[in-house]
Order: sequence, then structure tokens, then C-alpha cells
Amino acid sequence: MTDHNIIDIVVAELTKYPSVKFQKGKNDELKIYRNDEYGFDITLQTNVRENTLHFGSFHWHYENTEEEIDEMLSQLIFALVGLVRIQEFSKNSIAYKWTLQIKDSDGKWHDNGTMQTINLKFWTTPDISYLQNSILPESIVK
Repeated sequence: MTDHNIIDIVVAELTKYPSVKFQKGKNDELKIYRNDEYGFDITLQTNVRENTLHFGSFHWHYENTEEEIDEMLSQLIFALVGLVRIQEFSKNSIAYKWTLQIKDSDGKWHDNGTMQTINLKFWTTPDISYLQNSILPESIVK
């Protein structure tokens, strides 16, 4: 599967849902917009060497292998239906840390990865919020 095919396949699926707002930029980038203030935008960037999937400020890199592309597309679907959320930490209204969490079949959330920037005010208590989409119905993954 080439990098252009990945974007085209995702766009073909998204067009089945008229309420989903998305924009195909260049041939190697697709942006899917959150549907409310509690969600996060999703950006898919494809490249010959690797692909990157952005969930708001969190991102993950995937190699261009069939297994990694399948994993990336699964994560994308999970993010669209709300089975993935971002735990966002902020201080003084400035976000500095994001943890990707995945919901299991029992409804429990599990951390899957964390990204952060340097926060020099480590002694203050962070505010924690959760960003989660519900752009597509969860029934599409069952």
C-alpha cells in the first residue's frame, strides 16, 4: 500500500459519514476535525519512510509495513469512535503533557503512551482534562 493509497482509503470511508468534517491537504496529509470542544483534531501524515498519526498534541510514528499500517488505521478508527482518549495535563492553562489512553472491553482505560514538554513549575498541582471524540458510532468497530 502506498502512502497516497492510505489517505485515499480513509477519505473513501469518511465520505460515508456526511457529519464528519475533514480536509485532504496535500496528497500526503489528511486532517479530521473534532466534532465538539471536548474532542481533538486528528491529522494523518504519510511518507515513504514512515507515517505519523496526530491526536491533538499527541502523535505516534508508524513504519510503512503492513502490520504497522494496520495498527495505525485501527488507532485512527478507535480515536474516531471514542475508544481512545487523551489525558491532558496543564498548569496555568498551558498544556504540557498528554497521555494516550485506550478503553478495553470492560470499559477500563489503560495508558498507551505519554508525551510532554518541559514544565519548570513542577511543584504546582496540574489540572487534568480528558479529550475524547465521538465522531463515528462505536458500532462500526464491532
